[in-house]
Amino acid sequence: MSRTDEEDAATAPSLLLDRAAGRVSAAVLKVLRDSGLTLERWRILDLLAGRDGMTMSEIANAVVVTGPTLTRIVDDLATKALVHREVDAHDRRRVLVHLTPRGEQLRSSLRPAVAEAEAAAFSALTDDQRSTLSALLTRLAAASADG
Repeated sequence: MSRTDEEDAATAPSLLLDRAAGRVSAAVLKVLRDSGLTLERWRILDLLAGRDGMTMSEIANAVVVTGPTLTRIVDDLATKALVHREVDAHDRRRVLVHLTPRGEQLRSSLRPAVAEAEAAAFSALTDDQRSTLSALLTRLAAASADG
Protein backbone atom coordinates (compact mmCIF):
# COMPACT_ATOMS: atom_id res chain seq x y z
CA MET A 1 0.00 0.00 0.00
CA SER A 2 1.56 3.28 -1.05
CA ARG A 3 1.08 6.63 0.56
CA THR A 4 -0.67 9.33 -1.36
CA ASP A 5 0.78 12.78 -1.94
CA GLU A 6 -1.89 14.10 0.42
CA GLU A 7 -0.75 11.76 3.21
CA ASP A 8 2.88 12.77 2.63
CA ALA A 9 1.96 16.45 2.83
CA ALA A 10 -0.05 15.92 6.01
CA THR A 11 3.00 14.50 7.79
CA ALA A 12 5.66 16.76 6.28
CA PRO A 13 7.94 18.02 9.07
CA SER A 14 7.33 21.66 8.18
CA LEU A 15 3.56 21.18 8.39
CA LEU A 16 3.83 19.32 11.69
CA LEU A 17 6.04 22.10 13.04
CA ASP A 18 3.51 24.72 11.92
CA ARG A 19 0.68 22.80 13.59
CA ALA A 20 2.59 22.47 16.85
CA ALA A 21 3.58 26.14 16.83
CA GLY A 22 -0.02 27.08 16.11
CA ARG A 23 -1.19 25.05 19.08
CA VAL A 24 1.24 26.77 21.43
CA SER A 25 0.49 30.22 19.99
CA ALA A 26 -3.26 29.68 20.35
CA ALA A 27 -2.82 28.69 24.00
CA VAL A 28 -0.75 31.81 24.73
CA LEU A 29 -3.15 34.06 22.82
CA LYS A 30 -6.01 32.93 25.08
CA VAL A 31 -4.01 34.23 28.05
CA LEU A 32 -3.19 37.49 26.28
CA ARG A 33 -6.74 38.12 25.01
CA ASP A 34 -7.74 40.63 27.70
CA SER A 35 -4.32 42.29 27.98
CA GLY A 36 -4.45 44.06 24.62
CA LEU A 37 -1.19 42.39 23.60
CA THR A 38 -0.56 40.41 20.45
CA LEU A 39 1.79 37.45 20.50
CA GLU A 40 4.58 39.57 18.99
CA ARG A 41 4.08 42.34 21.56
CA TRP A 42 4.13 39.80 24.38
CA ARG A 43 7.34 38.25 23.05
CA ILE A 44 9.02 41.64 22.99
CA LEU A 45 7.97 42.49 26.55
CA ASP A 46 9.11 39.07 27.73
CA LEU A 47 12.41 39.38 25.84
CA LEU A 48 13.19 42.79 27.35
CA ALA A 49 12.51 41.66 30.92
CA GLY A 50 15.63 41.61 33.06
CA ARG A 51 17.79 43.20 30.35
CA ASP A 52 19.44 46.56 30.29
CA GLY A 53 17.94 47.45 26.94
CA MET A 54 18.25 45.93 23.48
CA THR A 55 18.77 47.40 20.04
CA MET A 56 16.00 47.20 17.48
CA SER A 57 18.04 44.77 15.37
CA GLU A 58 18.63 42.51 18.38
CA ILE A 59 14.91 42.47 19.11
CA ALA A 60 13.99 41.90 15.45
CA ASN A 61 16.36 38.93 15.24
CA ALA A 62 15.15 37.43 18.50
CA VAL A 63 11.42 37.65 17.79
CA VAL A 64 11.74 37.16 14.02
CA VAL A 65 9.98 40.25 12.70
CA THR A 66 11.03 42.70 10.01
CA GLY A 67 12.46 46.10 10.88
CA PRO A 68 9.40 48.07 9.74
CA THR A 69 7.05 45.74 11.64
CA LEU A 70 9.16 46.03 14.78
CA THR A 71 9.18 49.82 14.50
CA ARG A 72 5.37 49.86 14.42
CA ILE A 73 5.17 47.46 17.37
CA VAL A 74 7.68 49.41 19.48
CA ASP A 75 5.91 52.67 18.61
CA ASP A 76 2.66 51.15 19.86
CA LEU A 77 4.27 49.77 23.03
CA ALA A 78 5.87 53.17 23.68
CA THR A 79 2.52 54.94 23.19
CA LYS A 80 1.07 52.59 25.84
CA ALA A 81 4.04 53.40 28.12
CA LEU A 82 5.17 49.77 28.17
CA VAL A 83 8.62 50.46 26.67
CA HIS A 84 10.82 53.48 26.11
CA ARG A 85 13.70 54.21 23.76
CA GLU A 86 17.02 55.64 24.87
CA VAL A 87 20.18 56.58 23.01
CA ASP A 88 23.02 54.23 24.02
CA ALA A 89 25.42 56.15 26.27
CA HIS A 90 28.39 54.23 24.80
CA ASP A 91 27.43 54.53 21.13
CA ARG A 92 25.16 57.43 20.25
CA ARG A 93 24.29 55.79 16.92
CA ARG A 94 22.44 53.02 18.74
CA VAL A 95 19.00 53.28 20.28
CA LEU A 96 18.12 50.87 23.07
CA VAL A 97 14.60 49.76 23.94
CA HIS A 98 13.81 49.20 27.63
CA LEU A 99 10.78 48.02 29.55
CA THR A 100 9.10 50.70 31.61
CA PRO A 101 7.91 49.90 35.14
CA ARG A 102 4.40 49.62 33.67
CA GLY A 103 5.67 47.19 31.00
CA GLU A 104 7.46 45.13 33.64
CA GLN A 105 4.33 45.04 35.79
CA LEU A 106 2.19 43.84 32.87
CA ARG A 107 4.76 41.24 31.87
CA SER A 108 5.10 39.99 35.45
CA SER A 109 1.35 39.71 35.86
CA LEU A 110 0.99 37.66 32.65
CA ARG A 111 4.13 35.49 32.88
CA PRO A 112 2.73 32.77 35.21
CA ALA A 113 -0.41 32.26 33.08
CA VAL A 114 1.63 32.25 29.86
CA ALA A 115 4.01 29.67 31.34
CA GLU A 116 1.04 27.55 32.39
CA ALA A 117 -0.49 27.77 28.90
CA GLU A 118 2.81 26.81 27.30
CA ALA A 119 3.20 23.87 29.68
CA ALA A 120 -0.33 22.71 28.91
CA ALA A 121 0.36 22.92 25.18
CA PHE A 122 3.34 20.60 25.67
CA SER A 123 1.62 18.30 28.16
CA ALA A 124 1.49 15.41 25.68
CA LEU A 125 5.29 15.17 25.97
CA THR A 126 7.40 13.81 28.79
CA ASP A 127 10.08 15.99 30.37
CA ASP A 128 12.73 14.15 28.35
CA GLN A 129 10.77 14.64 25.13
CA ARG A 130 10.35 18.36 25.83
CA SER A 131 14.07 18.65 26.49
CA THR A 132 14.88 16.80 23.27
CA LEU A 133 12.43 18.93 21.30
CA SER A 134 13.96 22.11 22.70
CA ALA A 135 17.47 20.94 21.80
CA LEU A 136 16.40 19.97 18.28
CA LEU A 137 14.56 23.25 17.68
CA THR A 138 17.55 25.22 19.00
CA ARG A 139 19.82 23.34 16.60
CA LEU A 140 17.43 23.85 13.70
CA ALA A 141 17.09 27.57 14.43
CA ALA A 142 20.87 27.99 14.68
CA ALA A 143 21.41 26.12 11.42
CA SER A 144 18.76 28.27 9.71
CA ALA A 145 20.44 31.46 10.94
CA ASP A 146 23.79 30.33 9.52
CA GLY A 147 22.61 30.16 6.01
